[in-house]
Amino acid sequence: MPNKADVKAWKAQLVAQAEQQILKLTDSDQFKKYLNTLAKFHRYSARNIDLIYAQNPQATQVAGFKQWQK
Repeated sequence: MPNKADVKAWKAQLVAQAEQQILKLTDSDQFKKYLNTLAKFHRYSARNIDLIYAQNPQATQVAGFKQWQK
């Protein structure tokens, strides 16, 4: 089990990474790519769209775990 200092450092790292990603979005080209991802996956939650964008901004299709098992 991690101690409080480890958890605090982990949270700080997550916040720093999120801030870096937000700063990248302020670049208009990056923002356009993000909006394109939003448009392609409008039926997905904001959290899932963020995950898709983080893994592959050029994604055109996604499938759930059960679909990949078929």
